[in-house]
Amino acid sequence: MICRLIDGITLGAWQLACPAAPAAPWAYAAAIAGIAATLLLALRARKRPLPLRILTAALFALGFILLAVATERPELRRSLDQAQGGKIVVLLDQSESFWREPARARGALNLAADRIEAFLASMSDGQAAGWRGELRGFGRASGGLGGESTAAHLADTLLSYRVDRAEDASNLRAGLLDGLAALLGGDGQGRVILLSDGLASEAPDDALWAEFRALGVPVDVIAAGASTPASGLVAANLGPEHRIGQEAVLRGTTLGAGRLVVMQKERSDTLEVAGGDTLRPLRLTTVFDRRGLQGLQIGFDTASVRQQRNLFTLVRGPARLLIYGPAPWADALPEARWRVERASPATPLPPADYDLVVIDGLEPQDFPPGHVDELLAAADGTGLMIVNGGLRGSVTDEQVISAWNRSVLGPILPVDSDPRLFVQEPPPRDIVVMVDVSGSMGGRRLGSAQSAIRAILAQLRPQDSIAILPFSSDAHRPFQKSAATQKTLEAARRYTDGLSAGGGTAPETTLQSSARFVSNYCAFFFISDAEFEPPKSAPQCFTTAISVSDSRFPMDVSAWGEEILLGEDGSADNIPFRYFQPEERKEYYRDGLFTPLSVGGDGLPDPGLGVNGMAITYPRSDARVEWLHALPPPDPLFAWRRDARRPGVVAGVFLGPMDAQWGQSALPATEAMLERLLGWPDQDRYLVQLLDEGDRYMLRVTPTSAAGVIHQGALSASLTWSNGTSNGISLQFDRRQGAFVGGVPAPAAGGFQRALLVLQEGANIQRIPVDFPPATALSGQRAERLDFGVNAEILRAAEQKTGGISLAEQQISAYPSRSIHEVVILAHAFLSLAFAFVAAGVWSRNLSSR
Repeated sequence: MICRLIDGITLGAWQLACPAAPAAPWAYAAAIAGIAATLLLALRARKRPLPLRILTAALFALGFILLAVATERPELRRSLDQAQGGKIVVLLDQSESFWREPARARGALNLAADRIEAFLASMSDGQAAGWRGELRGFGRASGGLGGESTAAHLADTLLSYRVDRAEDASNLRAGLLDGLAALLGGDGQGRVILLSDGLASEAPDDALWAEFRALGVPVDVIAAGASTPASGLVAANLGPEHRIGQEAVLRGTTLGAGRLVVMQKERSDTLEVAGGDTLRPLRLTTVFDRRGLQGLQIGFDTASVRQQRNLFTLVRGPARLLIYGPAPWADALPEARWRVERASPATPLPPADYDLVVIDGLEPQDFPPGHVDELLAAADGTGLMIVNGGLRGSVTDEQVISAWNRSVLGPILPVDSDPRLFVQEPPPRDIVVMVDVSGSMGGRRLGSAQSAIRAILAQLRPQDSIAILPFSSDAHRPFQKSAATQKTLEAARRYTDGLSAGGGTAPETTLQSSARFVSNYCAFFFISDAEFEPPKSAPQCFTTAISVSDSRFPMDVSAWGEEILLGEDGSADNIPFRYFQPEERKEYYRDGLFTPLSVGGDGLPDPGLGVNGMAITYPRSDARVEWLHALPPPDPLFAWRRDARRPGVVAGVFLGPMDAQWGQSALPATEAMLERLLGWPDQDRYLVQLLDEGDRYMLRVTPTSAAGVIHQGALSASLTWSNGTSNGISLQFDRRQGAFVGGVPAPAAGGFQRALLVLQEGANIQRIPVDFPPATALSGQRAERLDFGVNAEILRAAEQKTGGISLAEQQISAYPSRSIHEVVILAHAFLSLAFAFVAAGVWSRNLSSR
């Protein structure tokens, strides 16, 4: 209130101001009370001289008044005008489609120069001098076309600019990012003038427009483009998906005379196209005989330029199955899912043309020399299944699978038939100990059980694993499966020493849960006093049953593997466990009818029939065993393996005979077995598209309804080449397209190349073969020559989403002058003066009282 009395008073270039609200009432009340008290004291001090009394009262009054004014925070202000300045970046499209008609491109440059000159003319000379300019261009990449200069010189640069060589791409996104970077860090305003046809090989997105908007940088647009496409291949299209063996239509558009060439694998078709001044549509047909992403190359040769473009389509259809040997079950496979072809081993067909090759009961020598090498070469993408068949000769004779193990295919097979290799150095073994800790196991029996466990632990190697499962009425806290390192073995011994007895005896749950430990090389040890009812479950691995009482087990545990009577006071230190001392097996075949045992809960369906014998083999450590012989040892009946280094290589073996029943009651099991050997079993899970972008491909994966909802980031992809190298593909989910998209590097120059696209969504893996046409080798322009006109949508977005304008319709608006204020805060000075006056008043009062 008091400060308002001096608000607006000018002192030269300065002006007093009170920006704060009036002081609180208590401040005025305090000032009034202080002044009144001062006057009262001055009146009472009548013995003092009158001038001193007046001086004291005035000093106190001024001090309290200044204190009240200080609470309103007065200040001095001085206004300073600042000339407006900034920078203009002109982004010039360097693409062939923009420069195809030079007159149109020159018109855009001239208009930009006129708009800049008019913009500068609307300012004072001082303001115009603060504006700078720079010309930058974009094609495949972006870069400067001259250094920074005054804005007036930029207009001259545009009028005199000539393009050296137009480019075959228009990376508008890179150009805009480059232009924005040229503005960052500068003083004053900034704006971009875009000269383009908007036909971008890589377009900007909403995030980029938002960045321009957030930084206050408008994009003004001058649109220009060619009125017609250049001569040659104007457009080419192949549908996104087709069925195997059915006609596929390739549509194209050309302008002018030339030779059209379509290359598909080893096949090449040529068509002479007559000249003309109008666009000519073309329609060609072809047939794809392989599943997967199939590519073809379309080229157009004219007198001045050769254009090429690679097109891809996703080919779905029945898996092509090539059969050698009897395989009576194959004729019953449903045609909707399997396309079965039979061939004689004397005149074999190219294996690479098929999804799966099945060889039933035949040996490598049944084929011409060199064909087994062809099978190996084709294995990267073509599955292989060897069916051993029935007994050949006697059980001590080598069987069919032995001949394949000795061939060049041996390293990719999931089993080995030579028992000597597995006696000398057994593979890593998975050991599980199930120990009874019921009440009847108390005392010496528990001590014998602990002795047996310690003896088992002493037999283990670091590459083995160990798990201990105690049980009584229920399963107890286990010793979790761990690698048998020295540290693990010490922890397992302490765990064993801490076991205590109590409760009833119910091994059923533990025997059932042991199924999750089944592996290619597993062994169970079942330790108990044998005082319980026979369980309904039986272990699925070779099992050593150890009795720590004088009783034998109440079931036929000899069928499990081995039974040992240790007794209550027994020590297992010197007991030779048969599992750890395997004898070399002399037989190569287990004769007799048996019912296959399915391994694990997610294995193949139960075939529900008997198998009349099987070859004896030993699964490799990285093989997947699906069916076992019903009785230990756990010899595999069906096993398969996918090569870790080359995921396209997958091979399976069925080690018994497969008669006609496998195409009847066991047909579901047969199909499931064959599907294990296909890399791409779920064809309808995704729509996969591959788009040629010149120096790379763009992969687009759209989940179908069968795939359900895939969370962002839940789908990964990689591309594996025939030489074993692999490229990861970074997929990002694009909500606008409803698809995962990512860039794929183009293969090295050469002919048609085969690769494997691996899509993984959790546990679901799809391996889709891809045939890449030769890399495009161009003489002259490429994709840009197909484009003409203006992409108004992109250019309109540049204006609307950044606050820019169309310079074909409007001038650049002059920026208003800005002013800044220099401010000096007076509140502290008023407080100091207030305390100074009060102090002076106290001094004068003391002086007057002397």
